[in-house]
Amino acid sequence: MKNNYIIGTAGHIDHGKTTLIKALTGNETDKLKEEKERGISINLGFTALDLSNGERAGIIDVPGHENFIKNMMAGVVGIDIILLVIAADDGVMPQTIEHAQILHYMGVDNAIIVISKKNMVTEDMLDLVKADIEMSFKDTILEDAPIIAVDSVSGENIDQLKTLIEEKILTTEKKEDSKSMRMNIDRSFTLKGIGTIITGTLTEGEIYKDHEYMLYPSGKKVKVRSIENHDVPIEVAHKGQRIALNLSNISSNEIERGDIIAQNDSLIRVKNVQTKLSLSKFDDIEIEHWTRVRFFHGTKEVLARAVPLDQKEIKANQTALCEFRLEENIFVKRGDKFVIRSYSPVKTIGGGEIIDTNSQNHTVNSTDYVSYLKNKEEFTEIDEIIDFLDTFKTEEEIYTHMGIEKSALEEDLKQMVASNDIQILGESYIANQSLEKIATYISHIVKDYHKENPLDEGISKEELRQKLDLNLDSKDFEAMLKNKILTKHIMLQKGYVKDKNFAISLAKDQNRINELIEQIKANEPKLSKESDIFYEKDKDLLAFLLKNDLVKIDEFVIRNEYYTKLVDTVKEYFKDNDKLEAKEFRDISGLSRNQAIVILEYLDRKNITKRVDDYRILL
Repeated sequence: MKNNYIIGTAGHIDHGKTTLIKALTGNETDKLKEEKERGISINLGFTALDLSNGERAGIIDVPGHENFIKNMMAGVVGIDIILLVIAADDGVMPQTIEHAQILHYMGVDNAIIVISKKNMVTEDMLDLVKADIEMSFKDTILEDAPIIAVDSVSGENIDQLKTLIEEKILTTEKKEDSKSMRMNIDRSFTLKGIGTIITGTLTEGEIYKDHEYMLYPSGKKVKVRSIENHDVPIEVAHKGQRIALNLSNISSNEIERGDIIAQNDSLIRVKNVQTKLSLSKFDDIEIEHWTRVRFFHGTKEVLARAVPLDQKEIKANQTALCEFRLEENIFVKRGDKFVIRSYSPVKTIGGGEIIDTNSQNHTVNSTDYVSYLKNKEEFTEIDEIIDFLDTFKTEEEIYTHMGIEKSALEEDLKQMVASNDIQILGESYIANQSLEKIATYISHIVKDYHKENPLDEGISKEELRQKLDLNLDSKDFEAMLKNKILTKHIMLQKGYVKDKNFAISLAKDQNRINELIEQIKANEPKLSKESDIFYEKDKDLLAFLLKNDLVKIDEFVIRNEYYTKLVDTVKEYFKDNDKLEAKEFRDISGLSRNQAIVILEYLDRKNITKRVDDYRILL
């Protein structure tokens, strides 16, 4: 597969970016009538540069006018190399600085500084401009960027610039991309006879013709009818390509700049984001608790409130943890870049990376939470999955959280199960470290249960399942209880969960138990009422005996042996008879008529007998 490179241009308005691109490619990116009339690029202009090895590099002409900074944000997403254009007759301008900051915050640090309009100044002035550039970008990512002066009209040094661009491109290492498909939409329109078209730079993954994807924030599913890259139809587009998509099942007025097309359910909807924020060194600024800012993510702009997490305020040229409470939802992945601009006056003041998307409440400046976020900055893909699996999650839930290709996720999960980092139960996964915590918690519950119920074998499996609320069905819950991590603490026996070292001790109660059993036995064949035998103090003994020695039938309690004898009496009777009436059972059992009916109705409930009219048959 060929690499797909995107070259971006940035710089102050009227510094000659569009003219420079025409000199490099022979194509003009000013396509809109309004752009022609005003002489500036309002929307993102697109063309391509043919490389000597046969590959093509897409070129985006990013707007430079102050009113169109938002469009520049759209253009920066997905760029591999940037040409920062500075006019020789103007030098470094405030917008030049701001564009350089945005590039830095968006992770674009591969740059060439191009001095345009060199024919407009003397060589001495050109030297002064170069010195000013070097001074302006000292101690920034552009400090070591090569500087080349060109004249786009005459073509002076254009070939040298092409060579420099190609060297930069071909030595740029393309990182392997396991993330699921995502493209920020910067244009949406309708072509007569074709339908809805959207354009953007494919920032992650691959997109295929005739496949279904999802639009965010609407959640609407759309099918890609066709894909074009630089006016060439293609079957599949790869990360970094500038593409146009023809969509079905939607009209262009349902899509806005800032919307996203991505794999189904692959993005996280958030209103709070925890970030690593760096503030500009070029302005005397300060972010305090609840400072209002403009938050840019992808091609989306939302208003937000800043909440510094590890210090009271963040000052110019400082980097710190900061949460942003957004005024509307956005869809993100961990690791996404962002930029913030001041609310008023509007200017770029900082940017950084999204570390977490925790929507739960937490204490501002909480030591534990700040420590957690600092650790999370260094998380690998595997670390993030383990952190997410703090409780049982399905593969679909992990996929949505991680935002990576399903094939890559499946490989990660397979590797993590093999290395014993996570456990799989049915269709759910959980990290070993989390299952250890659950095991400890269950152990405490079971031990407390034994203290309160010393004569009980243990807590019922179903009662424990409902108490824990782990989103596991009964089958998977039982499998969890039998997992080796839990069997170090507890054991499952006859549907009850008990501490591994627990045993019922009857030493102090044995005499009372014998007394109760003998009292019930002495009443036979008459049934004993529970209230006549057991006092309030005997409730634990009653619970124990009902699990081991007694059967409770309505208000009566009888010994297991006597109940078995009554059942055998009924079955013996049916060897010579087809039906059994209540009076006949009374006579053969020695019970009163009322107690005989109590037993027969219990046998009906146990599906041993069945009542037909005024008699029973054996089932």
